Amino acid sequence: MHTDQRLGRADIADRIVGLVSEGRAGQPLLFCGPVGAGKEVTALGIARRLNCVDPDHCGQPNPCESCRKALTFQHPDIRWFGPAPAPLEDQKNAPKVRAIFEAKMADPFHEPPFAATAQVLIGNPENPGPLTVRGLMQFVRRQSFQGRWKVAVVADAHRMNKAAANAFLKTLEEPPPATLLMLLTSRPSSLLPTIISRCQKVNFEPYPEDQLHDVMASLRPETDAVVREDAARLAGGDARRALSLLEPEMQTLLAWSSAVFGEVNEGRGSVGQVAAEHLNAGFLPTPQEDGSVNPRAGKTDDTAVRRRRALVFCEMLGLLTGETLACASCGQNWQPRLAAQSAMVRRVALVRRTASLLADLERIERAKHDIDGNLNLGLVMAGLCEDLSTHVRRDQVTTSA
Repeated sequence: MHTDQRLGRADIADRIVGLVSEGRAGQPLLFCGPVGAGKEVTALGIARRLNCVDPDHCGQPNPCESCRKALTFQHPDIRWFGPAPAPLEDQKNAPKVRAIFEAKMADPFHEPPFAATAQVLIGNPENPGPLTVRGLMQFVRRQSFQGRWKVAVVADAHRMNKAAANAFLKTLEEPPPATLLMLLTSRPSSLLPTIISRCQKVNFEPYPEDQLHDVMASLRPETDAVVREDAARLAGGDARRALSLLEPEMQTLLAWSSAVFGEVNEGRGSVGQVAAEHLNAGFLPTPQEDGSVNPRAGKTDDTAVRRRRALVFCEMLGLLTGETLACASCGQNWQPRLAAQSAMVRRVALVRRTASLLADLERIERAKHDIDGNLNLGLVMAGLCEDLSTHVRRDQVTTSA
């Protein structure tokens, strides 16, 4: 479990804890911001601090009893609610619910695999289940057991189905005394206007790069600092994404896309076409213990995984292309943002033209848009790699002339 307050947005948490403690937070709170901006870890940190017996001094290695319960999702007055694949009954599915909490204890930015498609459900009137809106309503109506505050955190509130959202309106309008409701969303436009009007909006921006690096250092201290820095730059302020980029498969993918970038920019366009074929087929070329590379490793038939890999591949190409532009324009004053690839970027910058690199960036963005739009992955990646190779060949002709 993690008590490091650097994981959340300390400025927001301090402000809200102050407002709530002084009785100046008159409405439920609606945390709005992009995925991975720290909304959930901040909300849970606020819940913990409001019920902590000594918030100014409590922490590692010996948090108070209230904090220990909060950090392990066992505090009777703090509840997390969120999307679930089906109504969960307390008795039958308690182990599945506990598994969600244990994953969040290991990684505060963990998102259950079903969260992208599941809904926050209204729940059965007789036995609503622990993650449903009716379960939430039961929770806020009862008296506190241990803490000063009852706190409910509703993750991905935009995934409340219509019945759940309408059932929740009365509770939002008149929450019981000493009760704090925090709704979290990356898509406020998908919420009912009647829900938005009952909440006080709190905006979250993506993590600053230095703070994101601190988050990764806290959660993945065993990872090389240079690897963490590169992941922070590629993640664009998304902590969930940054942590995923530290996984072995993602590191293999980043190394592969970097190698392809170098090869294509040296005129070996066929390497790009092979990469396109592998991405479409679900392969991920993987280094072996003897130093060789298994070109057909990492096989997956999962369409979502293949598209995610292709997006990361494109994002790395875009980041390296942007670095090449910066290097070409700054010359000796260039400050590399990707230390491991700096030598390759310097070589590429010597032979590429600014106009072509800008065209590369535009083409990469179009490919990302097409992948998001579920266009044929093989055709998208083959077309991208062919166009990037064409730009390189034109620059080679211009240079030789």
